[in-house]
Amino acid sequence: MDISKNGIDLIKRFEGCRLTAYKCPSGVYTIGYGHTNGVKKGQRITQAQAEAYLREDVGEFENGVNKYVSAPLTQNQFDALVSFTYNCGLTAFKNSTLLKKLNAKDYEGAGKELLRWNKANGVVLDGLKRRRNAEKALFDKIPVQSVYVVKKGDYLGKIAKEHNTTVDKLVKINNIKNPDLIKIGQKIKLK
Repeated sequence: MDISKNGIDLIKRFEGCRLTAYKCPSGVYTIGYGHTNGVKKGQRITQAQAEAYLREDVGEFENGVNKYVSAPLTQNQFDALVSFTYNCGLTAFKNSTLLKKLNAKDYEGAGKELLRWNKANGVVLDGLKRRRNAEKALFDKIPVQSVYVVKKGDYLGKIAKEHNTTVDKLVKINNIKNPDLIKIGQKIKLK
């Protein structure tokens, strides 16, 4: 899986962007949206470089979540986990009760575990508390329906309108030869 715009926006919101290098609370030089690799004192970057660093860094965490999670995930769950690992690190995630519960398909328990990661040096931080609450809210969010089962009285135009798409998109996605011939019980992919 790949992170969606929702996941990227969540990371950006909590990381913030700084175009001049600074020392984070753990004493590591950081720039952009939490980028640390090779950052030097006094370094400056452009907004475009910050975006490129973010995309590069996120790839590592996408790969880690894909590697360590064996349970099926929704896009929202994946996005929340990438944000979490971006902040806490893959080693912490790999060894966490959160991952154990997740791979046991205890999604409720895994979601609750997110909330436990709100401390730095044993002290609860409001910023981490807010971030974990936001990640849990995204993790628990039920995804938009992706398949519709045709009912009596349905036609493709009605289905498209109800699900904020177009007949042309539904025809293409579902390889429908004749849009006027859909059957009750037929599954229509919405995206």
